[in-house]
Amino acid sequence: MAGYNELRGLRVKYLSADPANPEDGQVWYNSTTGNLRAQGIGVGAWSSGANMGTARYNMTGTGTQTAALGAGGYLPGLSPFAGAKNTEEYDGSSWTNGGNMNQGKHEAGCFAGSQTSAIIASGYAGTSNLSSSESYNGSSWTNTPSLNVARRATYQGMGSKAAAVCIGGTVSTAVSNVEEWNDSSWTSVTALPAVRRAGGSSGTQTAGIIFGGDIPPKTTTSFEYDGTAWTAGGALPTALSGMQGTNGPQGTQTAAGSFGGSNGTSPVASSFNYNGTSWSVIQSMTEARQVGGGAGSTTAAVVFGGAPGGSPARSNSTEEYNFGTTTYNPATWASGGNLSTARLQLMGFGIQTSSVAAGGNASPPDPNVVNSVEEYNGASWTSGTALPSARQTGNGFGIQTAGALVGAITIATTTEEYDGSTWTAGGTANDNFYKPGATGTQTAGLKFGGATPVTTQTEEYDGSTWTEGGLLNTAREQMGSAGTQTAGLAFGGSPYTGATEEYNGTAWTSSGSLNTSRAGLIGSGLQTAALAAAGGLPGVSSATELYDGTAWSTSTSMATARRLLASGNTSPSDASIVFGGLTTVSSNATEEFTGSSVSNNPASNLTVS
Repeated sequence: MAGYNELRGLRVKYLSADPANPEDGQVWYNSTTGNLRAQGIGVGAWSSGANMGTARYNMTGTGTQTAALGAGGYLPGLSPFAGAKNTEEYDGSSWTNGGNMNQGKHEAGCFAGSQTSAIIASGYAGTSNLSSSESYNGSSWTNTPSLNVARRATYQGMGSKAAAVCIGGTVSTAVSNVEEWNDSSWTSVTALPAVRRAGGSSGTQTAGIIFGGDIPPKTTTSFEYDGTAWTAGGALPTALSGMQGTNGPQGTQTAAGSFGGSNGTSPVASSFNYNGTSWSVIQSMTEARQVGGGAGSTTAAVVFGGAPGGSPARSNSTEEYNFGTTTYNPATWASGGNLSTARLQLMGFGIQTSSVAAGGNASPPDPNVVNSVEEYNGASWTSGTALPSARQTGNGFGIQTAGALVGAITIATTTEEYDGSTWTAGGTANDNFYKPGATGTQTAGLKFGGATPVTTQTEEYDGSTWTEGGLLNTAREQMGSAGTQTAGLAFGGSPYTGATEEYNGTAWTSSGSLNTSRAGLIGSGLQTAALAAAGGLPGVSSATELYDGTAWSTSTSMATARRLLASGNTSPSDASIVFGGLTTVSSNATEEFTGSSVSNNPASNLTVS
């Protein structure tokens, strides 16, 4: 005879507090909060990732959400329709440049494998379809034997670097050709049941699926491949082409994703998952897009680039989809309280929740130099004690209650110290250069470079006296700075450069360059974990980069492009603040940066009657 558990199921535990380490699927009643609780109830959502370095469409991608590879694409200005050679790598938080392809191309598909072991074939360059094929080893591309049929707009590709499949595409019209790669050559195999082009794909050489595409017209059909034959799969909810998918080693025939695409009228943001039988609708992306890159799985996907429709015509944005109990929170910039006085060429110091903005020019291009000072409390700016005289173009270091300014134009050797309420004269600098880099504390400060002319001079401050330090390798002004007196960091500057140097308290050593050369930028953080943002190219930029002690990688861009701004440069790189600057006019905008993080979704509250 069946017992209670078989007839009624297991009893829900009655607890006064949530268990310390609940298991996925565990259910309990919390008598303190009055909630029925369950651990591991998955949620799926799209969130913004870091922008690519180069906006483009008609590109493709492969890999995983935390190790994706994007290649090729169309960049206006390449003659004529040459296609980009650019390759970029994504680590889940930022993009960095990889090795360039040997053949520039767009409308390439047949992209399979991982970030460190991939193959790409087909595409379009100039006025010609391509049969060329290249493999990637994580740093450089090598030419490999060509396809048998030159074409473009193929399906995105499935398989690995050693066992890939190139499917469909366009010669002069859509074709049904299929070719397999065995790590040494391409061989024609069983053709598709019908001609088609520009669709999505997922899976391996012996267990893959293609979906959607253009016959024309757009189609909802899917076909599954077992390495020998094609059979019909479940139909997409909407007829689409140019979608991004779960390209790479994590996408499978029974767990495939289709993201965005075109319905023939415009790009869409709709997203679908396949379970081996049918497609289901999941949350739509934030940005509609087509012909971008995609990678990952149905629980951890990433899409990037593409054509969003309208202006701009090309996208550099990245979105990530996560389903489960762990959520990746990408880096973000958020608006803070506005300065009372808009200004550029101002000076700043402090941290994100406690900063000082001092002096600057209130109305370009005519000089209207001010002596006003404002203090930030993490939400709003209030007036602080004014400077003894108006000034601009210097730099600051320290915290809100123990900071210093130095290097202002016409009074470049003057140092002024702030205790949160009063300005007092500090030690006189030896070198009469303005627009320097500066970092450190009020009693252990560092300034370097400056103008005029541009210099390599470095000085160290002990709270009363400036002494000469080691010379920069690259003379410059208007550079970014971060770190401490004995572990400083200088990057960018004018003449326009991306050069980065590290200071050890005695000498400067060259390190990895910024991805984007610029001047009039800001910095914060440490020598081993720094942030660089904004600047001039020589216009204005919103670009953000993060430094790990060796190399710079791109991160989420600021909302407002600008240069000649200031920052709370004592802030850590994952909690920075910037304010003021020049857009086309002086700015009062404040932005706060929060670095990426990973969090666990809490147990869900279930409503019961």
